[in-house]
Amino acid sequence: MSQNIAIESLSFTYAGRSEPTLRKINARVNSGDFVLLLGPTGCGKSTLLRSINGLIPHTSGGLISGRVRINEANVAEQPLSATSKQVGFLFQNPEDQLFSVVVEDEVAFGLENLAMPPDEVNRRIDAALTQVGLSGFRGRMIASLSSGQKQRIALASLLTMQPQILLLDEPTSYLDSKGASNLLELVRQLNETAGTTVIIAGHQVDEVAPLCNRVWLMHSGEIVSDLPKDRAFQRLDQFRQLGIAAPALAQIAEENGLADRPLTLEDALYCFRRDTGGMQPPFITKVENRTAADEMRNGPCSNIPDEYPTGRGSNFNGNPLIDVQNLTFRYHRASPVVLMRISFQVGRGETIAIMGENGCGKTTLLMLMIGLLTPSEGRVILDGRDAVRYKPQQLAGLAGLAFQNPDLLLQAATVSDEVAFGPKNLKLTSQNLVDRLENTLQMFNLKNLRSQTPYALSQGQRQRTAVAAVFSLHPQLLLLDEPTTGQDRYHLQKLMSVLNDAMAKRNRTVIFSTHDAHLTLKYANRVLLLDRGELIFDGSPETAFADPDCVERASLMPPLGMQLGYALNSGKAA
Repeated sequence: MSQNIAIESLSFTYAGRSEPTLRKINARVNSGDFVLLLGPTGCGKSTLLRSINGLIPHTSGGLISGRVRINEANVAEQPLSATSKQVGFLFQNPEDQLFSVVVEDEVAFGLENLAMPPDEVNRRIDAALTQVGLSGFRGRMIASLSSGQKQRIALASLLTMQPQILLLDEPTSYLDSKGASNLLELVRQLNETAGTTVIIAGHQVDEVAPLCNRVWLMHSGEIVSDLPKDRAFQRLDQFRQLGIAAPALAQIAEENGLADRPLTLEDALYCFRRDTGGMQPPFITKVENRTAADEMRNGPCSNIPDEYPTGRGSNFNGNPLIDVQNLTFRYHRASPVVLMRISFQVGRGETIAIMGENGCGKTTLLMLMIGLLTPSEGRVILDGRDAVRYKPQQLAGLAGLAFQNPDLLLQAATVSDEVAFGPKNLKLTSQNLVDRLENTLQMFNLKNLRSQTPYALSQGQRQRTAVAAVFSLHPQLLLLDEPTTGQDRYHLQKLMSVLNDAMAKRNRTVIFSTHDAHLTLKYANRVLLLDRGELIFDGSPETAFADPDCVERASLMPPLGMQLGYALNSGKAA
């Protein structure tokens, strides 16, 4: 089998930095391989992908040594136009990749630069949009799309080029569960039927691990492990040491003393039934109306640590912090309705998750809650006052929103300046300002990055910086739009735990939108489910994930451990 990627003693140091981001990396990727690239936030995954497709060194200043060869050609020595015909690169943040106004112009751009006949261009546009599930979107304005839809448009623009190699940087971080599953199934088909070589960098190990044939682990700019899939997950201690997620089913098998490390529900069911002699453990009992979360806690997987504790309760104290009354919203008078007749209340001290498929209105709802958008009908009462009547400066200390794309918020020269910007405008005393800055940097694990320029950081580090900057104002209400983006499991759990603890001590409220079932079950005491702009559920996360209708309509995916526990107890196949 021919090699189509060879990485030889590759090191790279960004301009203005003293420490290298990549350190003497050596690796080989054969034609048709499917590589899963894992590592903690900031370890160099994105930089490695950018080196493979030639953006480094062609568009990034810095010091490079070693080389990357694709089909024997050195990517640093051939023009980017030549590499782009062989390698497709999906950026972690679709906003960095899209620049056209209309969808079909974006998807056609690469083909038109190759002077392809119009009939072939149109055929490939239609085929690519169908592949990514957006067949009716040719004439849509890109600015009107959700982040997940933009991610799929970016992928479609790559697929029209029919690349030999596909590099995907956190491809599912902006997608709902159904969209992520569809995207990965498409990538699997390209790999298996078209022979496309695939490298996926990310933290979604449960979804990608069953598809790959090799696993790379990165730490501090080095590939510390390069193993075939059947060996990569045999010992999970290295994943824990690096603070990254190992496959959930493999962890469950290890914790329950099984010899194998299954990656799919079918394999996990087989292993549990085989190793228990086909018998259910004696502590299983049938309980009417038992939720899926209870099945996981008390069933055959009861050796799993309790990942999903009961969330904090609400405290209305007679008046809700937020009162959403018959809320309807459309961006323009002639545009489709984004949210339709939504009503709910939020108490002080609650932690609430908002979930639903891409484009269902999660981000729009967050912005309406603090008056950044004006309702078409209905209203939002925030702390006793119509939200649209607040001036931006009046929201400081009352409400803060960390956007899904942290780059929309970051503007200071250093991380310290970014985190201190809000408190400085509160006119704190010098000592109080220093104390708040130091405490916030410590809370969000940013002290070692304090002098760095935010835009020089990884996506996950920029996300933590943006959240820290919003939190530094100590708001009564903290809104987080997809806080999982770019975060490894360690930093994500630390981020949410720190926020929840700090807000709980002050009886303050956290609302976050997410596609991450683990995050909702672990931290939220309540979940709002949206389906095409309608509120279809308002209640406990455990109840939502146990309801097949909610799971289907809101594009939810119960955690694999929950699905396994339910299947084992019910006797049903997964």
